[in-house]
Amino acid sequence: MMKWSALFAAAVCGPLLAGCMDDLSAGSVAGPRLSDEQTAQIEDGRAIAEGNCAACHAIGSQGDSPNPLAPRFRLLLSRYKADVLETELNEGMRVAHAPMPQFQFKPEATASLIAYLRSVQTRDPGLALVEQRCSRCHAIGATDTSPYPGAQPFRKLGQRWWRGQLRDALKTGIIVEHDTAEARVPPMKLNDAEIDALLAYLDSIATKENPAPKAP
Repeated sequence: MMKWSALFAAAVCGPLLAGCMDDLSAGSVAGPRLSDEQTAQIEDGRAIAEGNCAACHAIGSQGDSPNPLAPRFRLLLSRYKADVLETELNEGMRVAHAPMPQFQFKPEATASLIAYLRSVQTRDPGLALVEQRCSRCHAIGATDTSPYPGAQPFRKLGQRWWRGQLRDALKTGIIVEHDTAEARVPPMKLNDAEIDALLAYLDSIATKENPAPKAP
């Protein structure tokens, strides 16, 4: 079984190795109505996350983690299975980012925390993609500033790329131009589904002043 330290190492290293392209709220999708018991469980999980995790992690549906090495909670279950995390929490885990606390929860607390994690997961696949792969370097929102000075804000990509041109480049692999010792990444290469999600996300943040990439 993969240990939590390995999971978090993957979550931390993934954005560094896979690419770079802030934070808009995910498009909300109406879900089934929760029972009072489910709502109480989620609130218990929120309290657990606030008390044990918020010092390092972004535990809500928006925002950056206070510790840059700590993954955002809203993305965890898009990468790791809930039952794996649940087992690790019950058995005791040691996370991979400093200050390396040791956590072990009772099954009831673990179930509440997993329920809370499910409630804050990003539902927009394009937003999830750019948060995971790109936000370390690029401004991915409609008004923010890129964390890395040489990285173009996503809202300006339409000034540089035609839609088909960007799709072809992403399928082949875009060489990252701000490649330095501080932000060294391999070519940004996506599959068709990822490219569709990215283009839909660019459409969602487009404005008259900064339109999305246009056809062809």
